[in-house]
Amino acid sequence: MMKSTEAARPAVSVPEPIRSVVVNHWQGRAVAVAAGLEIADFLERGPLSLETLAERTQTHAPSLFRLLRALESVGIFRQTAPKIFSNTPASDCLRRNAPNSQRAWVLLTLSTDSMVYRGWTGLIKGVRNGGIAFDQVEGCNAWEFMQREPDRGALFNLAMRAVGAGMTEAVTTAFDWGRFPSVADIAGGIGSQLVSILEAHPGCRGILFDQPTVVAGALPHDRMSRVPGDFFKGVPAGADAYILRWILHDWADAEAIRILRNVRSVIQASGRLVLIEGVLSEGPGFDFAKWMDLNMMVMAGGQERTSAEYAALLAKSGFELEEVVPTSSALSLLVGKPV
Repeated sequence: MMKSTEAARPAVSVPEPIRSVVVNHWQGRAVAVAAGLEIADFLERGPLSLETLAERTQTHAPSLFRLLRALESVGIFRQTAPKIFSNTPASDCLRRNAPNSQRAWVLLTLSTDSMVYRGWTGLIKGVRNGGIAFDQVEGCNAWEFMQREPDRGALFNLAMRAVGAGMTEAVTTAFDWGRFPSVADIAGGIGSQLVSILEAHPGCRGILFDQPTVVAGALPHDRMSRVPGDFFKGVPAGADAYILRWILHDWADAEAIRILRNVRSVIQASGRLVLIEGVLSEGPGFDFAKWMDLNMMVMAGGQERTSAEYAALLAKSGFELEEVVPTSSALSLLVGKPV
């Protein structure tokens, strides 16, 4: 009997990393659905049966099982007995009130109705024409979008706090902030980083500068003054060190230089500017900053930069890059000296 030519063909395997990229997309969507259904919250007090979870999440039990089984295979949720599920350390951080909750970040980036997910649908437009993908999808920029839809803005703020929480202590401990009697955090949000620095250095005083609605909700601290304003129009004088944490990567060079020159106009000769940013590696290997750079291109028209690019940006703004201080997080401290 003649053998089938089809049977004689070798199996075609999907090469890595293509396979991983495709499966990672599926995994991301599955995690977003689990977070949206609040499954981890229902499991906070202990294991529950599939039937109970389906009832509480108002889902189809067999389909929910297939979702949870797939997530279990990557360490998110666990079966303590057949069709009895519990949290794992990974799924536990999907709870709303977990100390290290990442729920907001997951929903912001991976839910199909979220602003980041919607922005990324326009990636092809941005690559083709150089415009900001989000703006082309939504017809406005991300900041206008969040003002128009306050619930989206609230989720964004929660997500940024979740992502930045682990970085705050790393930034505080990586540098001798105590040498500066006064530290100003420009666009410092609710003051998490600045309060951390003040708590570690009782001799320091702080100035928190951000939009009026932001500083109105700032963390309380008796050595921190709150100053409302717009860093494109000016920044407060009188500080010995000026912090810009994860700010310049939101902006293209022209806008970044405007912000830096406003700092330069008020900083003392002995003062220091400290940019707290991810620094792009120059080699071909994986670097989280390369993907954050793509996200900045999509969402805001900003960019991540190499240390050489930061040095050039500082030079155009009246500063010299004095040193780059790594931290135990993805962020580094780029210290600028006024010239």
